[in-house]
Amino acid sequence: MKSSPSFKNNSVRVLRDYQRQFSTREFKARGYLLKRCESCLLAETRCVCGLVPQLDSTLGVCMLMYHAEYYKPSNTGQLICDVIKDNFAYRWQRTELESELEQLLTSKLWYPIIVFPHDNVEVERQIQQVPEKLELGGKRPLLVFLDGTWRQAKKMFVKSPYLAKLPVLQVSHKAKGDYQLREAYHDHHLSTVEVAAEIFRQVGELTMAENLTHLFQVFRDNYKEFKR
Repeated sequence: MKSSPSFKNNSVRVLRDYQRQFSTREFKARGYLLKRCESCLLAETRCVCGLVPQLDSTLGVCMLMYHAEYYKPSNTGQLICDVIKDNFAYRWQRTELESELEQLLTSKLWYPIIVFPHDNVEVERQIQQVPEKLELGGKRPLLVFLDGTWRQAKKMFVKSPYLAKLPVLQVSHKAKGDYQLREAYHDHHLSTVEVAAEIFRQVGELTMAENLTHLFQVFRDNYKEFKR
């Protein structure tokens, strides 16, 4: 694999490198013989690293990733971390809470919000939009994405006691998503990155939303070209 010179502060890629230390065998995705950029995992000739700038935002993002999700070339959570500076990523564990993740979720700086459909979620936990910083006593909203297939995301949501009291934001979008890479993030047919772009759009960060959408579209097309 070739390393991209434009590697950013991308916590998903940091997590991937960290987890490789404990892997007993190499993860082999479809097309594993392809020469890939070791940052974005696309073909070297279709690398998207450095395509858009990494910007400051009023929001932060935390990717809680299902096992081995960070190894998959189809993962779009890494794209969110390419675009937003304040990004975090952790490997999901059902009962054990990593100390760094615990500190993040209980920090005085951040107000964690799980991004997930409201089906079967207690009414008192449901929110319809991202609260403004003033409403949160100066805390910044931290969007927590359960990154995996839809079935895996549901498992993470239900079986993580440390998430049980956090507010839950559902993103409604009438149009079907543009994912087409594999199973969508949830029943609204939007991928993780499309959900994030919609949230940025709703809070008025249009440049962030446009950059994220553009990066995703190029990523999707380049990925599909070598998936055939």
